[in-house]
Amino acid sequence: MHTDLSTPRYTLTEDAQGLLVATTEAALGIHLLRAAGLITGGTAGLALLIAYAFGWGFGLVFFVVNLPFYAFAWARKGPAFAVKSFVSVTAVSLLAEAMAPFVPVDGIHPAAAAILFGVVCGVGLLGLFRHASSLGGVSIVALILQDRTGIRAGWIQLGYDITLFSVALTVLPADRVMWSALGALILNAIVAMNHRRDWYVVT
Repeated sequence: MHTDLSTPRYTLTEDAQGLLVATTEAALGIHLLRAAGLITGGTAGLALLIAYAFGWGFGLVFFVVNLPFYAFAWARKGPAFAVKSFVSVTAVSLLAEAMAPFVPVDGIHPAAAAILFGVVCGVGLLGLFRHASSLGGVSIVALILQDRTGIRAGWIQLGYDITLFSVALTVLPADRVMWSALGALILNAIVAMNHRRDWYVVT
């Protein structure tokens, strides 16, 4: 039976495990990007760009950048979505930092990092969306616009990403920006092709 994503039929335990798996995937994707000196789109990409430019830690920057968006999420998507998004962003911020000493990937080729990030984080973002959560910022806005206009969330995010990558050219080498764009394209294509409420079935 098809159901609306705004009223998913998950138990508390199912929600918790779904969010844990999805945030772990997202954190792994961010870890791969940092190892190759790449960025991504959304607020995660903005946080990475700021972290590179000023030498700050990604986790704290990502957490702070997303703070203004929670009130917007609360008003437009409801308290449950806002709280879950806050929990998800906090989890990714902590997990991405915690992975560094335990998952060494120094020397990874930028192409491999970009492709693996796109796949792993794309699936993670789908998991968050399907459990009525997000990675904050742009993904919150993209979900709201998808609900109101019918334009796929993945394509909305891609438009923002193009702008972000243009700015990134002033901070990062051009080849790193191009590999980053590949990763973002893969991620957003996965979300655009798979985040459809008419396909989503909850049993």
